[in-house]
Amino acid sequence: MMCGLSDSEKTMKVYIETLGCQMNRLDSELVTGQLLGAGYEIVEDLDTADVFLINTCSVRQQAENKVYSRLGREAGSDRRRIVGVLGCMAQRRGSGLLKRYPFVDIICGPGQLHALGEMIRRAADGEQTVACDPDRKDGRAAFEGNSSIDSLDHDRDTAVGSPAQAYVRVMRGCDKFCTYCIVPFVRGPEISRSPDAIYEEVKQLANAGRSEITLLGQTVNSYRYSAGDRAVGFSDLLERLSGVPGVRRLRFVTSYPTDFGDDILHAMRDLPNVCRYIHCPPQSGSDRILKTMNRKYTRTQYDSFIDRAYEIMPDVTIAGDFIVGFPSEEEVDHEASADLIRRSRFKNSFIFKYSARAGTVGAKTLEDNVPFEVKRRRNRELLAVQAEVSLEHFQSFVGREVELLVEGPSPLADKPINVSDDPNRLQMLGRTSGDHITVFQGPVSLAGQYVTARITDATAFTLFAELVE
Repeated sequence: MMCGLSDSEKTMKVYIETLGCQMNRLDSELVTGQLLGAGYEIVEDLDTADVFLINTCSVRQQAENKVYSRLGREAGSDRRRIVGVLGCMAQRRGSGLLKRYPFVDIICGPGQLHALGEMIRRAADGEQTVACDPDRKDGRAAFEGNSSIDSLDHDRDTAVGSPAQAYVRVMRGCDKFCTYCIVPFVRGPEISRSPDAIYEEVKQLANAGRSEITLLGQTVNSYRYSAGDRAVGFSDLLERLSGVPGVRRLRFVTSYPTDFGDDILHAMRDLPNVCRYIHCPPQSGSDRILKTMNRKYTRTQYDSFIDRAYEIMPDVTIAGDFIVGFPSEEEVDHEASADLIRRSRFKNSFIFKYSARAGTVGAKTLEDNVPFEVKRRRNRELLAVQAEVSLEHFQSFVGREVELLVEGPSPLADKPINVSDDPNRLQMLGRTSGDHITVFQGPVSLAGQYVTARITDATAFTLFAELVE
């Protein structure tokens, strides 16, 4: 735990900006709690901040370009404040960032965030700090000996974050080594947390009113914890956590196809508060491209997983990810991905154009030989196929009643779909247990609550509903 601030430091104001995945959002929430507990003030306006922290992503070049842009603007700012770069890009670039941006005070990898308060104090005294995780080459023991895997999570402030939803980390790192992916190098090896620690964290969150818990891991269904003769798999963890009083919905992301055994599918079917929603990226529908990606499964194996999921849970909702324009991808490979979207009936897919990431196997060994214009065309084509599949999926809900967890006013509240003359009724946004975004007219006071709604219309991305009184 961090020690308290001196009197001169108690009013330091911290602004945190978060880029990237759910894991980064969780890290920022945990850091917020830690800093609040240490006496810092978290502010929403950068102009008022004494400390600017940016929690970064390195999965795609565009994510890093955003960081460069933000740091460039900070370099031109008239106000001098403490600047810290956190997360995956900090881990990947390390002290090299200081050569480009010498005004940066803190470089902090994702496994060192527990010490951030001390780094800010040192920065206030004029000291630069670079704190990164061990190099992957140092071996698993170097990471297993790092207690930070639990320190932030164990000491989290349950008052920070959404009133009804919370992320919980069940593991960190990745051992898959897909040729395009930087995650194994910036997040380290797969290490599963103790199920007892996870259970206690979920119980504390549920006691604080968090009724929807999302379990996080780079390959979350790979979770496996061993202690002596005791071995706990992911289905075991789901069963234990589903019994926590107050947990109404239990979700998890993101999954890896070959680690999705029938035991997990049966747990999803049989445990009433486990959401029947799966995000399991195939990345390509082509065996040749999957092999080049080092995805460790074939198209036939992925199809088999999808068939088993629908057989065991006919009402399951599935989402995927795809990379277009991967090195050597041809039209036949591209068509195989389109076919996989149609066959799998994905609710949605996140589709990205390939860009080589420095430090990955692909960047070292594969020629990025698909022209950008071809990547862009294939991206548009896959998005169009997914939109057709999504529209059919979403329209199947019209006329049905669903349970929604209301998140708050819709970002489109200034462009209401269902207009109301009542100023106390706004366009609100909620989600089904299958992760369908749903908008409806209702009072702001419903935020954080569960409601029943009847679906009246649908697009390829959104359900429109009316509250059932």
